[in-house]
Amino acid sequence: MPGETLPSRRRREEPNLVEVIEKVFDRVEPLIKLIESLGNQSLKTRDAEGRFKTRMAWFAAAIVGIVVGVSGFLTYVGKIDGSTFTFLLGLVVGYVLSFIRDAIYPPKQQ
Repeated sequence: MPGETLPSRRRREEPNLVEVIEKVFDRVEPLIKLIESLGNQSLKTRDAEGRFKTRMAWFAAAIVGIVVGVSGFLTYVGKIDGSTFTFLLGLVVGYVLSFIRDAIYPPKQQ
């Protein structure tokens, strides 16, 4: 109809690529920071676990050394029979070998 005007359509502005990337980055940035902090905590935990294992290994070696030393002295003095000392050494060697095996090939966790 001749005197009628059609409603003007508003042209919607399309965001450009840079704006879209900035908006996406603003939403992803907290996730990246969270992942970085979790990674840092994991590294710190692994480092602390390694130090703990090293300390425990030295402590176990010291205890085994003390037991073998005292038993050797008692065998030398004659308070313990030689076969008892040999049995004790066999136990210690078995313990050390199983300890080394677990250190090299950790048991599977269930």
